[in-house]
Amino acid sequence: MVFRRFKCRSLVLVASAFVGICLLSMTTKPKENRDLRVETALRNLDSFKLELDAAPTIPNNLENHSEMKRRNVIIMSHGRSGSSLMGDIFNHHPSVFYMYEPLQTPERVEKKGAKDGVLNVSYDELVQLFLEGVFRCKFDHPEMLSDIERYYRKPGHPRVSHAIASPPLCPYTLTDPRWEPALCYPMTSESLGSVCKNNYNLTVIKVLISRVPENSINTILSTCDFLGDVDCNVVFLVRDPRAVIPSSRQIGFIRGYKDDSSKNSVRAYSYQQCKQLEDNLEFIRKLPYSLRKRIRLQRYEDLARDPLKELSGLYEFAGLPVLQSVRTWLNETTHLSRRNCTEMDGVAVTCTKDDAWAAVNRWRWMVNPHDIDIIEHYCGHVMQLLGYKAVQRSHELLVDVKTALFSDEFDAKHWLLSQTN
Repeated sequence: MVFRRFKCRSLVLVASAFVGICLLSMTTKPKENRDLRVETALRNLDSFKLELDAAPTIPNNLENHSEMKRRNVIIMSHGRSGSSLMGDIFNHHPSVFYMYEPLQTPERVEKKGAKDGVLNVSYDELVQLFLEGVFRCKFDHPEMLSDIERYYRKPGHPRVSHAIASPPLCPYTLTDPRWEPALCYPMTSESLGSVCKNNYNLTVIKVLISRVPENSINTILSTCDFLGDVDCNVVFLVRDPRAVIPSSRQIGFIRGYKDDSSKNSVRAYSYQQCKQLEDNLEFIRKLPYSLRKRIRLQRYEDLARDPLKELSGLYEFAGLPVLQSVRTWLNETTHLSRRNCTEMDGVAVTCTKDDAWAAVNRWRWMVNPHDIDIIEHYCGHVMQLLGYKAVQRSHELLVDVKTALFSDEFDAKHWLLSQTN
């Protein structure tokens, strides 16, 4: 833009010089002097034009390029909601720089700093600093960069980020039999930042609500808006609490459950999880429509029922073309069994191979009816907002898997479609 203005001003000067020459030729000076002055002026003008032509040229789209913001999509959900599959949908797109649960990095850095007595900032401040860097493709914090390298080079996490595990950060592609994490090049802030910014059009991260300060979408959007040079959209992934909470208990998210005969830990966890869901839904509802458009509410059950349809909607929201390779992968991975997970898929929590529709209904015969009753009591309102049907202790309804326990029409869906709510 600076050079464009320079050339515009220069062209004005050229035109002015030409007019000056014409006026000069019309003066009453002797003819010999006039001819000499005109010839000298023309030589100077030609010289100036050569300098102007040699000046750096800027592409016509420079102004648009300088005003383009770095695009980001943030997948936000509770744990055990299908976020690994959701993230993998973006991970498989070649235009996406994907990071799997990157907020584990400030969490580990904060714990280590507190243990060593060298940390003088809070976890919330570390998250803010880290997200600002990720959204801009800048990885300048040495301790956080070291943690990223350790995490993404672990043998148990080979596929959690295709971008970080592929050339030019690694010598071989993931499909090459020679690929292994130990062969990947050491990370630097320059190499990781350059690959993120120059090789990929979109950054996608998936984060758990529990790691987001204030457990709120507002934290994510506020961070983006504060920066000004990034653009952020949020996929708010939700799932039936009757599936999420027992699964969370199974992997140890609910502390003290085994020794809690009164079920108080399940009660407290159910209340906490569903209040966070409801608070975020209320935040979305109160947003002006211009901001609501930046959020996509995605139920896991809809993705499981019709993966390819939801894939199209998700990619359209993110501004990505739908590729046949991704359609083929998604169709296969959502119709496999957990038994199909291999070493290259990583540990159990990162493997996304599963019969998605079976996973939707699995809780109906695996969860203690008493726990279902507790969850429906503490989560009844948010379940209603999201279209999940309570069984209300009906054994017949619970075991009738032909009857879906979620509705196609629900209140929260219309908040994101309406301009008036």
